[in-house]
Amino acid sequence: MDKDNLGKSGLATMFSVAAVWFGTHVGGGFATGNQTVQYFVKFGYTALFMPAIIIILLGWCYYNGAVMAKNHKAFRYDELAHHLYAPFSTAGKLFFDIAFFVLVVVGAGIAIAGGGKLFASLWGLNFYLGCIITGAIFFILTIFGAGLVRKASTVITVMILVCLIALLIPGLSLGSQGLKEVISTKHVEGSVFSAIWNGLLYAGFQSLVVASIISTSQLLDTTKKCRGFAIIGTIINGLMTALCAIMILGNFAALSQLDDGMSLPIFNIAKFLNRPVLLYAYSLILFSAFVSTGVGVVFGLVTRFEKVGLQSLSLEQRRIIISLVSIVLATLLSFAGLTKLIAVGYGWIGRVCVFLLVIPLAIVAPIKNAKFKKEHPEVE
Repeated sequence: MDKDNLGKSGLATMFSVAAVWFGTHVGGGFATGNQTVQYFVKFGYTALFMPAIIIILLGWCYYNGAVMAKNHKAFRYDELAHHLYAPFSTAGKLFFDIAFFVLVVVGAGIAIAGGGKLFASLWGLNFYLGCIITGAIFFILTIFGAGLVRKASTVITVMILVCLIALLIPGLSLGSQGLKEVISTKHVEGSVFSAIWNGLLYAGFQSLVVASIISTSQLLDTTKKCRGFAIIGTIINGLMTALCAIMILGNFAALSQLDDGMSLPIFNIAKFLNRPVLLYAYSLILFSAFVSTGVGVVFGLVTRFEKVGLQSLSLEQRRIIISLVSIVLATLLSFAGLTKLIAVGYGWIGRVCVFLLVIPLAIVAPIKNAKFKKEHPEVE
């Protein structure tokens, strides 16, 4: 293969892994805007730059994780944990399993709560009934259509990106006056420390995405490709997160006047724009994002634990039981509400992961990677 083709192949590989990061990042919590409000926008002026700082931190963590995965051919999260947490590998693997299980149940709960809230906002359906309907759809798709959802997830991600861009242009214009006021006053709600800490909490629960990234990073076979993936991913995710935060910040005053304006802020901005086609297109894609997130995380849990216990049952029966238990738990959690799950559920996951994953990936991993490079100079 000539150098041009090698270059194109490398770029395609880097972009594809960056797309996995973006696809995992822009799940239901991000696509609603609620996640962005809870961890960035509600603090005011700092939302203009904090999202970019946090995404750069995540890019650094994912880069170090990808290099470590490449060095040790560790493309499963338990294998990465073995090298990242050595000599405490057993405890590290246990932490990953527990954190992954909690993230799945909370993430599925957020997706179900988002579906219930969307049904309530669009058609006035009872929120709890909407959650039950959404949970039932997730269960059916997890058992019979998980493959279809996984195949459609890339299309859903692209459609979310297109729809958000279509909303961002008029949404930013709509909130320009509010944005000017924030910039002129530089008002920070609470303290700068609170804004920084909440940004770190965002990095905390997002750091678990490293498991998805390394599982698709086999073709990142050089440090240069790992670096390229991290740069591309940081630019895409950083731009979208920052622009969404700025759009919501500009419209914050108008959203605050609504009884439930912060639960689905981007949906409400779409309403403000009074463009029915865009509103319903966004609603359909948003629900698809909930389905993709919910079914994806539950199926990931099914795959992880389908061979653990209940060996007297068939594989299909074990999958049904794991899926049913996960979705019942997630549906019960969803009754707490979308905002509370994002703020409290993700918040507690973030608190743990700041210390047990962000710091190891940001500080310990580069030290171990540098040591590996010194011991194996032949490895690119």
